[in-house]
Amino acid sequence: MRLAYIVSAYRYPEQLVRLVTRLDTPTSSFFVHVDSKTAEQTFRAMTDGLAHLSNVMFVRRHRCEWGGFGHVAASLEGIGAALRLRPTFDYALLLTGQDYPIKSNRHILDFFRQHPGHQFMEYFPVPHAGWQNGGLDRVDAWHWRMAGRHYALTPLPRLRFRRRIPGGLKPFGGSSYWCLTRQCIEYVDQYVKRNPSLVKFFRHVDVPDELFFQTIILNSPLADTVVNDNLRYIAWDEPDEGSPVILDGSHLEQLMASPKLFARKFDVTVDADVLDAIDHLVPA
Repeated sequence: MRLAYIVSAYRYPEQLVRLVTRLDTPTSSFFVHVDSKTAEQTFRAMTDGLAHLSNVMFVRRHRCEWGGFGHVAASLEGIGAALRLRPTFDYALLLTGQDYPIKSNRHILDFFRQHPGHQFMEYFPVPHAGWQNGGLDRVDAWHWRMAGRHYALTPLPRLRFRRRIPGGLKPFGGSSYWCLTRQCIEYVDQYVKRNPSLVKFFRHVDVPDELFFQTIILNSPLADTVVNDNLRYIAWDEPDEGSPVILDGSHLEQLMASPKLFARKFDVTVDADVLDAIDHLVPA
């Protein structure tokens, strides 16, 4: 079982190095995307910190504004690099530099061996009661994210014209993070290449990383293979907040009791000791 980790990072080089080192095995590979806005000094600390690992590749960098298409572009960049990998991978897992495993590498490998052919991602049809206004405005209006600002252009109600997803795809949403088989990754890669209008459309969707992959996969022949679970422990103070709770030592009991494989979001400037505690309790 070979795993390809696609990791999106933008700060905390030591935390990125720690994550990759913890997940490193003879059958794992890493494709790291670093936000093009990240300072050169920080980027160099990341590349230098992982230079000793031959199974780590830094991919072409994109500008990632919160809520913008850059996060999707970064994931697609990682997918393209992973598909060129030889020998091939069995599963690709999308992480951020502030994720961390809460299960051992052996447990993670055994989990995917025991679930061959299944995709793991959170999904739900849109409109969705948990999203403001059901979330259709994310798709129906034109959205731009620039320099930390959000601009939206909504069609006037009296106009019959509205934006529709190319190919007649039904919108699905969910968490940005997933674990997908090689077959599914190949399907997504080929679908995107055959349908450039889809990428053009999603460049003006709001928070497209919470819709792009779900919409492609849940409209595909692989829809029946998707398990509605992204395998992440994530804590929220409020469901509609833009960012989850920073996990610290107070969450350790819940983390150890969770059946999930990974957890987020950690911040070494808030609590680095919780990562030490996980390392102590969970064998590598």
